Amino acid sequence: MQGPVRKASLLAPSEPLTLTLRWDGAAVPACPRDTVASALIAAGELATSRSAKYRRPRGPACLHGDCGTCLVRIDGQPNQRACLAPARDGMVVEPQNTYGGLDPTALIDQVFRGGIDHHHMVVYPKLANQLMQGVARNLTGFGELPDAATSAPAGLVDHDPEVMVLGAGLAGRTVAAALLAAGVRPRVVDRRTAAALAAADPAPLPPDLLAGVGVFACYPHERLWAAAEADPPRLHRLRPRHVVLAVGAHEPTIPLANNDLPGVVSARGLVDMLRETGRTLAARVVVVGEGERAAGLAAALSAELVAPARVRKLVGARKVKAVALTDGTSLRCDLVALAPDPAPAFELAAQAGARVRFTGAGFAPIVDADGRVAAGLPEHPLEVVAAAAPAPAPWTLWAVGELAGHATRDAIVASAERCAAALLRRLSSPAPEDSHA
Repeated sequence: MQGPVRKASLLAPSEPLTLTLRWDGAAVPACPRDTVASALIAAGELATSRSAKYRRPRGPACLHGDCGTCLVRIDGQPNQRACLAPARDGMVVEPQNTYGGLDPTALIDQVFRGGIDHHHMVVYPKLANQLMQGVARNLTGFGELPDAATSAPAGLVDHDPEVMVLGAGLAGRTVAAALLAAGVRPRVVDRRTAAALAAADPAPLPPDLLAGVGVFACYPHERLWAAAEADPPRLHRLRPRHVVLAVGAHEPTIPLANNDLPGVVSARGLVDMLRETGRTLAARVVVVGEGERAAGLAAALSAELVAPARVRKLVGARKVKAVALTDGTSLRCDLVALAPDPAPAFELAAQAGARVRFTGAGFAPIVDADGRVAAGLPEHPLEVVAAAAPAPAPWTLWAVGELAGHATRDAIVASAERCAAALLRRLSSPAPEDSHA
């Protein structure tokens, strides 16, 4: 068994390091409010896995549970998101898709200098193609099977709320509070734990909160939303009449050479992680971005702000070490924080039948002034004969906050309050409204 990690700390703790987790055999100290990702980043352990295709080193990036590059094995269970997993004393964390220090990236880049068009590679003869496909399938696996079956059997829970709010951030809590004040108890669902939500925002949590439950799909024809809970393992089926999406926005990347190096993270994700864990930066950070939002994030991190056009490439092998600039100079750093314009997390809205528009940074559902989403029942893939008229949506759909295109705190709160007022009018209406189909 290896001894404690001896690297310089990148994140200073604000409370005693009373926990110890094992990372790839080494002891890593942690605080009670840490996630696995924050504990590893603090210890300077930035590479947690390798990419499925070329085994390039990967590490925590978005820090919000969206990207999947921080997948690790925890206590024998594969594919756990390090940025969402609370640190526990004695937990065993292992990297995935790794072969020790082997990294074929450099060799691949040397042999295929023009890049690899894997869609047209080794197509003929058929035998060679079959061999190549077999190798590709083995390379693109995600971890190994669990060490053992879970001790508790998986469960199934059904919910039939009148109103469901997805997301318990600022927008979701504002909607829930307004509905509660009017006597309507919404079912609020968020994939973050109650402790993480409380650390992110001191506002009271909604009473009917499903914390640690992540909605992963919407099935309009079956009139349900599906969510998963890890501890205990349970599937949740939700059949609401009205759905408010307060799921926020994703942090996309910025197209820079080597922007996939471990240590390249989302600036907003880093700010949120520091606030939620109570840690402070002890690392050299360079923020890449431009505009007022990027400047605000750089100020929050006390970091230098560099416009993307000034960056020639990010430098490093197993982790980022510097930002090489177009003028020939470079900035040494321990972390690079990307600050692009956020992209609305529109995926569930689209599954639910929402019409979407391109915003320049991503796609967003089309909404009216109250946040009502233009939606209809999408065509079923098994439908053989087209219906004479589009079927009505199985629920009313609403979008608030960043998902609806609002960026500032005041605008997010205002959008949530307008949505709640409109939804209350809808609930008190004796006659059904149209479906906005």
